[in-house]
Amino acid sequence: MLKLASVFLLIGLLFGTIYTLVIIVSPQTVANSTLEARADTNLANIQDKGAAETILVYGRHMGVFGLTTNIAMFFVLFMGFKKAQRWAWWAFLFAGGIAWIFGLVTQIAEGDMMNMIGHVIGIGLWLVGILLPIKVFFPKKA
Repeated sequence: MLKLASVFLLIGLLFGTIYTLVIIVSPQTVANSTLEARADTNLANIQDKGAAETILVYGRHMGVFGLTTNIAMFFVLFMGFKKAQRWAWWAFLFAGGIAWIFGLVTQIAEGDMMNMIGHVIGIGLWLVGILLPIKVFFPKKA
């Protein structure tokens, strides 16, 4: 179970890394989706170019923050989770929960379908990865 869960978490981390790289390289993709959901507009329609640039810079900043979190979780996966160390399970629970669940709730509230689908995929991989090996990390006591 631990090996299979590790595969799901690895796929989830790769997915999260690709998602954050898209945000860093092409922040207008995510920004336009969010702007259309929230304000029925897009970056091209924003007349204040400084405001549009601020949205893109903010998006890149959040992408870099997400990328660093993914990199940290790769270390947690290979240095602790695959060795069934309980602290690594808790790290995935909190880091994944905060990132994916907050993002999903935000996307649902905004009605941003493109980003919501990404967060649903991320949550699915994360949940399978942390719930599948739960008996390995928390065995029943005799």
